[in-house]
Amino acid sequence: MTAKDVFHSMFQYKAWSEAELFKILTESPSTFIAPHLTEALWHLAHINIVDNLFKGRLLGDPMPCSSTTTNEPQHLSDLSLKFSKTNNWFVNYTKSVTEAELEERLNFVFEDGKPGNMKKSEMLIHVLSHGLLHRGMVSGLIPFAASEGWQDHFTTFLKH
Repeated sequence: MTAKDVFHSMFQYKAWSEAELFKILTESPSTFIAPHLTEALWHLAHINIVDNLFKGRLLGDPMPCSSTTTNEPQHLSDLSLKFSKTNNWFVNYTKSVTEAELEERLNFVFEDGKPGNMKKSEMLIHVLSHGLLHRGMVSGLIPFAASEGWQDHFTTFLKH
């Protein structure tokens, strides 16, 4: 299996896992009584902002946003659509990217104004690991999601 194949599989997993999480959050009657739902939605918005920030960098856009957080109230339906759009882009990108392109280095400016230089493969690894970190935080904030059927496991994804 090539690095390109691994990235493609992992971004398919990311898209699946996040779609399943939004499905549980949208369909669950528990959603409206969860005490930490606002914080969970903040983490999800942060994931999407960072995903889009790195998408922009991969496309050669120097900085598509000025912050990695938002204080705006988040809505499940809006976030779900944003995640779907961004995840579809990453799935398509990793399907078509070449091994040589994965090794290309890009210069950019981090959100804090400091210079950055990363391989495209390193950017993809960051997007994946960053999303996993914050989805883990979300699962701790909304424990009902697991009882309602959400399983954020790569092995569960592989069974589908």
